[in-house]
Amino acid sequence: IPQISYASTAPELSDPGRYEFFSRVVPPDSYQAQAMVAVVRALGWSYVSTLASEGNYGESGVEAFVHSSREAGGLCIAQSIKIPREPRPGEFAKVIGRLMETSTARGVVLFANEDDIRRVLEAATLANLSGHFSWVGSDSWGAKMAPVQGLEEAAHGAITILPKRASVPGFDEYFTSRSLENNRRNLWFHEFWEDDFNCRL
Repeated sequence: IPQISYASTAPELSDPGRYEFFSRVVPPDSYQAQAMVAVVRALGWSYVSTLASEGNYGESGVEAFVHSSREAGGLCIAQSIKIPREPRPGEFAKVIGRLMETSTARGVVLFANEDDIRRVLEAATLANLSGHFSWVGSDSWGAKMAPVQGLEEAAHGAITILPKRASVPGFDEYFTSRSLENNRRNLWFHEFWEDDFNCRL
């Protein structure tokens, strides 16, 4: 089944041998990692830590960042920390503690999900380290407010990456005007309709 994704950024999806019928309209994380390396170098940093949510997104993103930083040269990774998929109580305080083991690496590159980002910022606040770290966040943080709401002081000065996006004129009007009468060519539309409106046709 051919698929087109607007949000899947995992680099392995670029392999046409494995995913012959998959395409996307967003760049893979490897491009994002290159942009993050460029940001870090432009800031004049040479010593940073990385922080990743366990799983494909976080680990692949950090791996791409480390690879790009080696190619670019002049950048040392103090440590790479992985946040477990199901963190135990106190896990985020431990993460902040580990970051402080190399406290001169104040720049932290994050490839983490929204919830993990929020909990890292909360832990930094509880440890009275708001403003100590300078965060460079991936697109999972991007322009979202949820990870930083109420934690603005800990997130102050963060730089986040977001792929360029644009609105397609007329798309929203077209999409929201679809109904059973005018959208018969989409074979799955009636299933969506039943699910969205909680009805049976």
